[in-house]
Amino acid sequence: MDKKSLKLGDFYQLEEELNGRINPQTGEKITEGLLAQKLSLNIKYWLLDMAKRVKEQKDQCETLKNEIIKKYGEEADGIIQIKMIIKNDKDEDIVNPAFINFQNEFNVLLNEERELEYKKLKLSDIGDIETSESYPVVLSLLDAEEA
Repeated sequence: MDKKSLKLGDFYQLEEELNGRINPQTGEKITEGLLAQKLSLNIKYWLLDMAKRVKEQKDQCETLKNEIIKKYGEEADGIIQIKMIIKNDKDEDIVNPAFINFQNEFNVLLNEERELEYKKLKLSDIGDIETSESYPVVLSLLDAEEA
């Protein structure tokens, strides 16, 4: 198994590259992801293993994100949220300072590095895939040398 340090923000990107991207508002699938492509069982196994490890890191990050939301958010109807836009004294729309504080603290978190342990695959293992999607983080984890 290989190891590589990735920023937590890269874990979010990598999860989308592997599993696809879904519109959170509509539930519509925007991209399919690498795991939806036609792959050998061996390659699919190792990519699923990687996806599991990535999800663990992302879930931990989501827990910390929720703590930051609680720190800066306000409860409304039993839900803690941070409004991006609020009204000032003159009834003008302004960016909520609490949202800016949340965003700054969350961005610091997303730039922290964590180690990903994974089976290093060769570019040739997925080289036959024809796709219009882009996988920059996945490609950074591949061995570009041909077998």
